[in-house]
Amino acid sequence: MSTWKSIAVFIDYADRDYRILDYAGWLAQQCDAHLIGIFNMGALSSGADGTTFVRGNAGIQDVIARRRQREQEAVLEAGQRLAEMGRRRGISAEFRVLWRASEAEDAVLNSLHCDLVLIEDRRESCLPEGVTPERVVFEVGVPVIVVPEGWKQREGVKRVLVAWNATREARRAVSDALAYITLADQTTLLVIDPDKNEGRHGELPGIDAAHHLARHGGNIHTRTENSYGRAVNEVILSVAAQEDADLIVMGAYSKPRRRQLLFGGVTRSMLSDVRYPLLISR
Repeated sequence: MSTWKSIAVFIDYADRDYRILDYAGWLAQQCDAHLIGIFNMGALSSGADGTTFVRGNAGIQDVIARRRQREQEAVLEAGQRLAEMGRRRGISAEFRVLWRASEAEDAVLNSLHCDLVLIEDRRESCLPEGVTPERVVFEVGVPVIVVPEGWKQREGVKRVLVAWNATREARRAVSDALAYITLADQTTLLVIDPDKNEGRHGELPGIDAAHHLARHGGNIHTRTENSYGRAVNEVILSVAAQEDADLIVMGAYSKPRRRQLLFGGVTRSMLSDVRYPLLISR
């Protein structure tokens, strides 16, 4: 039985097709979870409404009235789409609204009482200004799945790829992803350049972690790869393509975050090029 019982998903008016809802509804159905749709009104309120200049009280009132109507229609449409998806998938769903563009703290708080947060990776972020997947992970401590824009999920949980480097962060991510791993047909535990850290990996890299996950009901096999000078994120993405992965699981910032912000790192590289749903945790 899945331990993900409350899943939150951020949505906004910029994605009029609400494609992330399809993924969220599918995952909530797989996990028998309650789904919370968090609609970011700020993305709509801060956008252009076709009026650049008005004069006089009547004109101002007209602009205000049209903006309010547009906001009400957007909220109604998003709420209806969430409700329809819930009925179609046979899951419980609730709808919340972030009314202002600056409601970063509310976005974080709405993530606090969930088992998982879903965020679509888009050029126009569905999150309030100042909120990122990393911020949710660091401040709330809840795992986040970043879903590529336009991702089409096949029915059933097929294949998971775990980027395993034998760190505390990787162990936390694996633990947070158990709900998905135990549903998957197969999970691949990927160890890259194990010879560079024999003290952590031991003689059989990944085997102990694989046994641990298997005891929870996962179908696990291990795979080792040498980078041969390639960037680690490219190795992960290459293996994900070979394994036909539905989800990549990795610990976020196993090296100090400040160092990665300055010099780059695997976490930042993966988040800058999201090709598969990516679960990050720390």
